[in-house]
Amino acid sequence: MVSRRSILKVGLGLCGCAVCALAELGFGISSARADQQVNVRRPGYDLHFIGAQRETVMNGKLAASLDLRTLARTPHLYGLGPIEQLRGEVTIVNSRPALARIGPDGMVHVSESFDSGAPFFIWAEVPAWQSVAIPSHIRSYSDLEKFVPEAANMAGLDSRTPLPFLLRGRARSIEFHVLNRVGDERHDLKKHREIQAVFELEGVETTMVGFCSPGHRGIFTPMDSTIHIHFQSVGNGISGHIQKLKLAEDTMLWLPSP
Repeated sequence: MVSRRSILKVGLGLCGCAVCALAELGFGISSARADQQVNVRRPGYDLHFIGAQRETVMNGKLAASLDLRTLARTPHLYGLGPIEQLRGEVTIVNSRPALARIGPDGMVHVSESFDSGAPFFIWAEVPAWQSVAIPSHIRSYSDLEKFVPEAANMAGLDSRTPLPFLLRGRARSIEFHVLNRVGDERHDLKKHREIQAVFELEGVETTMVGFCSPGHRGIFTPMDSTIHIHFQSVGNGISGHIQKLKLAEDTMLWLPSP
């Protein structure tokens, strides 16, 4: 069960330069633009992104940069972003899509479909994962922002490059939103905050898919964070963009296995 935060509580954030950061690391894409797909191949995963969150939020670039149907047959696929025109959220976990939208009843409705587009999107193909225990003092979103790069380095991955990760287990609480733009008014930062339908969940078993990078704020992570996380419930009946969370003791971090 899920409910709007402003009404009930169930018992149980905005976005440096992708091109420059990758160029410094030798990816050779200094001439790339935000509307061009960027491909990053690292040990254990292939990662891709297109568009830029800041262009969508600040400058109103809401049309699809990517047709999600082109990813429908991709194996071991994980990805996230908003639905075109900011009318929902896209979350893909192991090639299983969730298009989360707000229905006429004001609640979240999920369809398992690739039949949409996204103005900006990040996705990765990860054939195998390795598990990492999360220390007891790592419980919040901000804790994860510090811990994920440290864990990646310890696991033999390069945390300076864009990195996918998963969280699996029962979350004590999740505060999340689903974008719900209605009409065709000009979009800006103020409007972006107004169209976020915010909900809270407690004690729900989920898979959370995230992407971490120190150099892509405003591209595929929020401008005030180095991580971007969405989630799917176990039955894929609820999904969205995570704003805050509190992890349970049995939650595990999963990183690509090189």
